[in-house]
Amino acid sequence: MTVTPRTSFVVTCHNLGAYLPAALDSVEQQTDRDFEIVVVNDGSTDGATCRLLADLSGPRTRVVHLERRGLSGARNAGASHARGRFLCMVDADDLLEPQYLERSMAALTREPDVAFASHWFRAFGDEEWDWTPSDCTLPALLDHNTVNGAALMRRELFEAIGGFDETMTEGCEDWEFWIRATARGYRGVIIPEVLFRYRRRPDSMSRVMLDVPGMPALVRQLVDRHPALYASHVAALLARRDADIRSLSSGRWRLEEAWAGDLAGRIQWLRDNATADTARRATSHENAERDAAAADVQRLEAALDATRAEVRTLHADYNRERAENEATRASWSWRLTSPLRALAHWSRR
Repeated sequence: MTVTPRTSFVVTCHNLGAYLPAALDSVEQQTDRDFEIVVVNDGSTDGATCRLLADLSGPRTRVVHLERRGLSGARNAGASHARGRFLCMVDADDLLEPQYLERSMAALTREPDVAFASHWFRAFGDEEWDWTPSDCTLPALLDHNTVNGAALMRRELFEAIGGFDETMTEGCEDWEFWIRATARGYRGVIIPEVLFRYRRRPDSMSRVMLDVPGMPALVRQLVDRHPALYASHVAALLARRDADIRSLSSGRWRLEEAWAGDLAGRIQWLRDNATADTARRATSHENAERDAAAADVQRLEAALDATRAEVRTLHADYNRERAENEATRASWSWRLTSPLRALAHWSRR
């Protein structure tokens, strides 16, 4: 008799064969053993990846081969082949901590009305930092994505909201998914523990989408898909963006001041103690330090520009929504149906 696994890990892969074995091994190392693995080959063209996927097999593992559909389409296809009552989406270059499933399942079974459980993660690769959000309610998600794409979710949530939006091909598809979920009333939790390791590569989607037009264009897509939600929260969102701009501007100023003071002191010491040879090294060192400082300032300026673009988007949508509401209220049909609305309001009291 075939036993249906409780959890399905959907591991999506497009030309990431170099990283896939480590990702699969991290799933196999889970302390909670009630799971299956559905690997989705999303139209890979890399020879090594294709050979790996062609030979991949295991008692818990199945491979689904697709023509290229993009990340959202691959996740949706994987979910359609999955048998578990719980789903987790894993990219082929990321890693799970061994207790990921045990901790996440405990959070979901402890509170039956919780539909998804996210977590903290640690970035590794060419960057190292921790991501530690604390709020995954709708207002927080309209501001920033605070839920990892690999959050464990109940299958009924995935099916009720129709999976991932396959028209979002440049990133933020998981952000839009969680906005849609919480807008429908589904509740989640964030486990305050690092349960996931997020690989940072030069060509990672999360990094590429920061290029022009990048994040402002993606935020524009989110607002276009959920204009009423953003309009209803616009005051709080604009206040947060203004605070972000002030913080980034202050940080940029402090960074420039610190770099200038530190550089000046070190360069003067080098010059005071330099021989002809060390003077040449001092000049090279000075140039490298200045280049690093300039790069840091450029990154802050890019963050400022992106935040300002988001503010302009929010302002424009708020003004549009307000104009539409005022036009509706001024129309003859709105005035004509006013008594009916008043009666409906009274009947619901």
